[in-house]
Amino acid sequence: MRKELYLDHPTINWVLDHCKILRLGLKDDVGTYVVPVHYGYEETADGHYLLYVHGTSDGQKGQYLATDPVIGFETDGGHEHLTYTPPKEGAFGPAFRSVMGHGQVTTLTDVNAKAHALRVLLHRYVRDIPVAIHPEKLAKVAVWQIDVTTISARVHHPTADWQTALGIHEPVSRGIHYGGHGEPVNDDTVPADTDVEADATSGASVDDQE
Repeated sequence: MRKELYLDHPTINWVLDHCKILRLGLKDDVGTYVVPVHYGYEETADGHYLLYVHGTSDGQKGQYLATDPVIGFETDGGHEHLTYTPPKEGAFGPAFRSVMGHGQVTTLTDVNAKAHALRVLLHRYVRDIPVAIHPEKLAKVAVWQIDVTTISARVHHPTADWQTALGIHEPVSRGIHYGGHGEPVNDDTVPADTDVEADATSGASVDDQE
């Protein structure tokens, strides 16, 4: 297993908490249909993950979720932390955190189960739910539950703050550091005559998660 891959639930939960959009990998008539959605998640007493998404049942997403019981999913974030390690050509390395997995889709029909799922989802994005959720009004709302069968997290080039939060200890990428708007904010480049190997030579487009 590569050192950046994590299977423990605290790390997976940390990534899920810090990401905003879940991408569902569905099958369509052409091949693969990827759709971004808001999501909620929770763990059962035995450590099983459940994901919740919602939408309309008559669109493409609803159609494919109804006919494709096993799907893939992915979420990621944190790419604004970018390091360039000269003089290697193309040595741009973003920090990122991601979660990938597969799950079994169930369309929720019970209005109380729908209300619970929507509360879990909304609480990810707002501290207090701005409106009451009345189960009796959810008959026409499409809500899907994804019973997770496989899941893993990846934390690539973790920043010092990420390492503190996760309790991990890795060399922080050295080089020219850029801020969220593309501006250089720091330069701690390793001198070319040292034996320290640059560690920012790979990016999300090169290293896939698994």
